[in-house]
Amino acid sequence: MHRILLTVLAIIALLGATGCQSVLSDHSEGKSQTASRPAPTTNPVGSYQEFDDVLIPNELSLQGKSSFVFETPQFKTGIVVYKGRVDAVSLANFFEKELPKDNWRLRSKMKYNRTIMVFEKPDRDCVINILDDTFSTTLEIMIAPRMDAAASSSQPAFGAPAPTQTSPFEETLPQ
Repeated sequence: MHRILLTVLAIIALLGATGCQSVLSDHSEGKSQTASRPAPTTNPVGSYQEFDDVLIPNELSLQGKSSFVFETPQFKTGIVVYKGRVDAVSLANFFEKELPKDNWRLRSKMKYNRTIMVFEKPDRDCVINILDDTFSTTLEIMIAPRMDAAASSSQPAFGAPAPTQTSPFEETLPQ
């Protein structure tokens, strides 16, 4: 029994010694390989995903089950939800810096428990809602066509009744 135990310990010691040697040789080879490799190119800070004029940071993941996008040949609207382990203040600063590059104009901003920013373009609005949770941050991006942009055009938008029509309920309401 004693002899078997010594044999098992010798095999374990032998395996341990060869394992350490292979780790050490891989580590020293890795240094020489890394020195000869060129430095990796830096990734862009974000990508355009659902909306081609709203840049999304790479650290966030799309939450498809919580999102909804409606698209026609004339416009694209919807609510897109992302989640990730990012700082809420940094995320708000990101949008405050990046959206004006795509011709969005910041109209208002509310912050602290959550951050809500409203951006506009002549034909639509973008609402950024940032919720800071315990272990992650949730980002909601809401894009909607502007009502005043639709009213200024000669045709009613989105199947809305023409402005000259009255509601059938107006006649029955007391004056």
